[in-house]
Amino acid sequence: MSEMLKDIPVRNKELLEILNKYVDLYNTEGFMDNVHLYCEGEHDQENRDRWLGEEYLQEIVEMGERHEGFPDHMVGYNFKPHQPEYNRFEDTADYDYRKSIMDQIYSINDQMMFFLGVRNNALTSFYPPGGYISWHNNANAAAYNLIFSWSETGDGWFKYLDPETKEIVHMQDHAGWQCKAGYFGHYGEPDKLCYHAASTDCRRITVSFIFNIDEASIALQDEVIEEISTE
Repeated sequence: MSEMLKDIPVRNKELLEILNKYVDLYNTEGFMDNVHLYCEGEHDQENRDRWLGEEYLQEIVEMGERHEGFPDHMVGYNFKPHQPEYNRFEDTADYDYRKSIMDQIYSINDQMMFFLGVRNNALTSFYPPGGYISWHNNANAAAYNLIFSWSETGDGWFKYLDPETKEIVHMQDHAGWQCKAGYFGHYGEPDKLCYHAASTDCRRITVSFIFNIDEASIALQDEVIEEISTE
């Protein structure tokens, strides 16, 4: 277990019931045909190794505060709320289908936020085999994070750069749901900057939620983590 990110087993049955609704949605007939595969940059599908490599990581680190914090490259189905600039659906997807999918995602996210006692969903993404998110640090949105990931077969990973040892920590996926908990800092906290990336060769889902930056949030996060890991 790393010091920066805790690997939390997901055992709570009520929580798993909610989380599995994301999987059910991914398994919906027509999902792959109607939902748009989002690529942040040109030819991103062919350049996965480049945007996940150590050379690109070093480029991002050397940019310092010129790196805003968001990832510049991604291949996946992005459903983060309140970001209409993302093209979520193919042009051929009809209105009723679009509305049905979005209504379900908003409903599941609301159920998650109620369970966790948080107000912000930071990410809702579905990844196909070959999907990924490039190195970035979220310095523009410093917060305590709960990152839930589902992997179909476990053939995927999450990596981050340890700010103290400067070593890359590899956290391998396993089949099913898992949770990572930790604080991603801003540029005024160099010892808490968390450069990270993720990739998968099987279907994968990631949803993350954030706590406010205050002492109450630390205590709340500890309580929530205990609930997540208790049957």
